[in-house]
Amino acid sequence: MTPKFLVEVKDSGTTVVVNVQGEVDVYTGHELNNVFKDVIDRGKKEIVLNLENTQYIDSTGLGIIAYAARNLSQREGKINVVSVRPQVMKIFEMSGLSKKNIYFFDKEAEALQDIS
Repeated sequence: MTPKFLVEVKDSGTTVVVNVQGEVDVYTGHELNNVFKDVIDRGKKEIVLNLENTQYIDSTGLGIIAYAARNLSQREGKINVVSVRPQVMKIFEMSGLSKKNIYFFDKEAEALQDIS
């Protein structure tokens, strides 16, 4: 059985790659929030959020991503989101988050190249 939720953090210099597996919801969102808080507290300005293995994000998850994006924006940073499934992308579009300092890419390499 695969875990419902798993977060892996890879630090590559000024950028942090956060890989999320499973569902980001009211039950798991605090884990992602803690990761974002730790990354931002360490002074990182760019986050690549890989959602390739994320099946679902609810309003709690969107709020956590929006809050992190707002904090990064105040530090002139951003979030590059990778591999968003159509049903997840629709949630980003409906919420208006796709118009903030959150950018979308098909591949992690493209998201990392955008930052360098």
